[in-house]
Amino acid sequence: MRVFPRASLFLTLLLTLACLMPLEALAYKDVSSAEARELIASPPEGLIILDIRTPDEYRAGHIANARNLDFFSPRFEFHLAELPKNTPILLYCRSGNRSSQALEYFEDAGLGPLYHLNKGFKQWQQDGMPVTEPEPAQ
Repeated sequence: MRVFPRASLFLTLLLTLACLMPLEALAYKDVSSAEARELIASPPEGLIILDIRTPDEYRAGHIANARNLDFFSPRFEFHLAELPKNTPILLYCRSGNRSSQALEYFEDAGLGPLYHLNKGFKQWQQDGMPVTEPEPAQ
């Protein structure tokens, strides 16, 4: 029987092809603070800036025109379903951890294209990018 060598060869070829796929085939793109600033300055049509930190973190300051959608909310996935499909989204959290975890949810919901601020709002601030003034607590 030569089933195993053929299966092994097939899997090897499949993995090789997957590794050679262009980066554009990914459902999201990691962006730096500078790249995100450029994206916001010349936005693709309909760009949504989405801050997935907690409401308290959001009120303490955020990227201008960002919408808040708390990743820890039990209704997070429900609110994702309300977002328009085929609309570019710039996604961020505090450090890039929550937003990295959330990417799968966005992909599963068929949202995007996604631009992921991979080092988060903390790096955005450290890079001296513009931030809204803190909002009063509610």
